Amino acid sequence: MRALRTLISALCILAGALLIVAWGVSTAAVRAVEDGTALSGVARTAFSVPAAVDALSRQVQDDAVANLDSRGIDVAALGVEDDLRGAVDSAVRSPAFEDAIVDAADAAQTDFSAALMDPEREAAPLTLSVDASGIVNARIADLPGVGAAAPSLSLPPVQVEALSAESFENVRTTYEWMERAADWALWAGLALLALGILVSHRRRWFVAKALFAIGTIAVAFGLIVAFVDRDAILAFLPGGVDGTASSLWAQTFTDDAAPGIARNAVVVGAVALGGGVVATLVGKAASRR
Repeated sequence: MRALRTLISALCILAGALLIVAWGVSTAAVRAVEDGTALSGVARTAFSVPAAVDALSRQVQDDAVANLDSRGIDVAALGVEDDLRGAVDSAVRSPAFEDAIVDAADAAQTDFSAALMDPEREAAPLTLSVDASGIVNARIADLPGVGAAAPSLSLPPVQVEALSAESFENVRTTYEWMERAADWALWAGLALLALGILVSHRRRWFVAKALFAIGTIAVAFGLIVAFVDRDAILAFLPGGVDGTASSLWAQTFTDDAAPGIARNAVVVGAVALGGGVVATLVGKAASRR
């Protein structure tokens, strides 16, 4: 009977610790979505895909040529079409254009949050509208035969697909679960720890065991986020790289957000481990009395 109680207590400690760490992760994920960090990461990720950037570049090049043609400037006849397209391509691949995409993501944050929580929203991609006119004009201003004749282009906004319809639906589903975990996982974890105390026959060491479990899991999580390649992590999540969990992980643990999340997890874990050491010393001191 004592062995069974020890087993149940250990399982409660493990499950409770996992739920508490899950609460911390979910809270970070929900906060990243609400403060715009996740969407900014999505925008940067979309811009990092070479095929997507190539398509954007071609689109903006064609828009620039069409705009000039509508104003009576035949860049092919002037022999500057290649120069024009090269300048536009350079503009699209510049840090300024990436910043413009991130600015568009920040502007779309309210709509993004509303869409995540709208059960009536039909499946559709998440697109960002980017004004590239100023960036392109800055690049073509010095082109011979073009800059002087057309100092200012007015280009239609570029539509950047940050998330496909399927990916958006995956993120929305996982976000709902993350919200539930952020609301209830902490209390469920504490309830399991309390149950573990009740069934344990060695309650003196229970607090130390619980703190060691929480600390170990938190530190391990932080180190994984900090040092393990993101693609390797996604491959091990439920559903694989294309699964729902992977979609939200990729959007939450971006290059900008991951270091802070990892650092916080390690700090919390270290504090818990330190608390476990203190609890162990207190328990040993009490046993000598």
